[in-house]
Amino acid sequence: MSEDTPRFPAPGGPVGPLWVVTRGSGPPLVLLHGNGEDHHVFDKMVPALGVGRMLIGIDSRAHGRSPRGDGPLRIATMADDVAHVLDLLGLPAADLLGFSDGGNIGLELAIRHPARVRRLVVVGANLFPEGTSAWTLTGVRVMHRVVAALARVVPPLLVVAERFALMAHDPEIEPDDLSRVRVPTLVVTGERDLVRPEHTRLIVESIPGARAAVVPRAGHMLPTQAPQRLSALVAGFLAEPLPGALFGGTPEDNGTKT
Repeated sequence: MSEDTPRFPAPGGPVGPLWVVTRGSGPPLVLLHGNGEDHHVFDKMVPALGVGRMLIGIDSRAHGRSPRGDGPLRIATMADDVAHVLDLLGLPAADLLGFSDGGNIGLELAIRHPARVRRLVVVGANLFPEGTSAWTLTGVRVMHRVVAALARVVPPLLVVAERFALMAHDPEIEPDDLSRVRVPTLVVTGERDLVRPEHTRLIVESIPGARAAVVPRAGHMLPTQAPQRLSALVAGFLAEPLPGALFGGTPEDNGTKT
C-alpha cells in the first residue's frame, strides 16, 4: 500500500460518508461491524490482527459516528459506501473481515465491486433473513414492528427501526450471485450461531473455493466472546499466499501493491 494513504488514528475521522479509524501499517484489512454496533466490536482482536497490517475500522452509515445519509438503509448501499471509502483512501483493494451485517456487506461488496476485495472473511453472515433461526427472525420482526410504531411518536427511534428492518428484511443476496465472488473466502460461524448451519453451508458451497470454519462452544458474538480463537482463524487465513491464477492473478493484478 502507498505510504501516502491517509491515516485516521483513534478516535478517527470522517472519510466521505463514513467515520473511519486506522491503526498500524502494512497491507490493509477493513473491519466491518454488525447491526447496532460500531468498529469497537473488534477491539479485543486488534492486537492480534494489527501485526504487520493497517487496520481500517469503518462505522457503517447510521451506526457509531457515521451519519444516516440519504436514500434507503440497505446492505447493498452500505457496500457501495465501503467502495467509496476505499476510493477516498486511495486503496484499489483490501482484505476484508465482516461480522454479522458486516459480513453481509462484505459479500455484497465482493459481488458489486469485485476488484475491491483481495481476501474475504465473513463471520455469522446470511444471504437473506430466513437464513437465521426461526426464533431469531420472529423476535427481530416483532421488535421491528414495535420500534417502528414507537418511532411515529418518538422520531429519534426512526434510525433504530431502520436497523431492525435490516435484520428483518435484508439482505437479499441470491446464492447464484455468489458464483461471481472470485477471491479466497473464509466463512466462519459459532457452533451455536443464530445463523442456521444449512444456510452457512449454502454460502460456502455457492462461493468458488470457499472454506468453512466453526468455532466450538461459541454463539454468534465471536468478536467479543471468542476473540482469540477468531483472531487465530483470521490471521492464519490471511497469512496464506494468494493462489494467483485460480483467482485471477497476483496481488499486483488485484490492485494491492505493497
